[in-house]
Amino acid sequence: MAAKNQTQTSPARRRTFILLCVGSVLAVGCAFGPEWLVRVGLGVALLTAVASVWMTWREMDRMVLQHMGELKALRDEAREAAHAHHVEMMATIARFTKRQEAYRAQIAEATAEIERLTADVAAVSLDAEAKQTRISALNKIVSDLEKQLSAAEDEVVLAQHVMSLPRRGAGRRTLDVSNIPLVYPSEAGALRQA
Repeated sequence: MAAKNQTQTSPARRRTFILLCVGSVLAVGCAFGPEWLVRVGLGVALLTAVASVWMTWREMDRMVLQHMGELKALRDEAREAAHAHHVEMMATIARFTKRQEAYRAQIAEATAEIERLTADVAAVSLDAEAKQTRISALNKIVSDLEKQLSAAEDEVVLAQHVMSLPRRGAGRRTLDVSNIPLVYPSEAGALRQA
């Protein structure tokens, strides 16, 4: 199993390597012959070198073009990923913006409701204070009326007591009590002592 970082040898590279090996063997083989064979060997070596350089440059151009194509594909993928990410982020921002606007509207409604309720509470507090003052005044009036009623009841009791006294002379004139001043029980006790 080959290592991950090892690339497969291309056919052009293999051909270049075979050309160099064959040319080197021929050039070395020609070196042990007569002078003309040595010159042929030198020509073979030069031709082999030129051919291998030309094949190497072609292979390098092919590899550069392949690499540029791979880089362009990577750039295109990165551009598409960046665009998709941008679209997703803009959708997220739009969603959060709508949510924020909805929250702001809810806050504005709640603030308006709080202000309205605060005004209502203030009005109710003032109304309660006014009613409490009115209740206190009415309680005082009721207390005064109860005192007057108690005094009136005492007068009625005294008047009944006075009316129940025996009368002399049944046929005589009747006593008119409407002109008699009423005497309160406390005053009646003072009159008796005097």
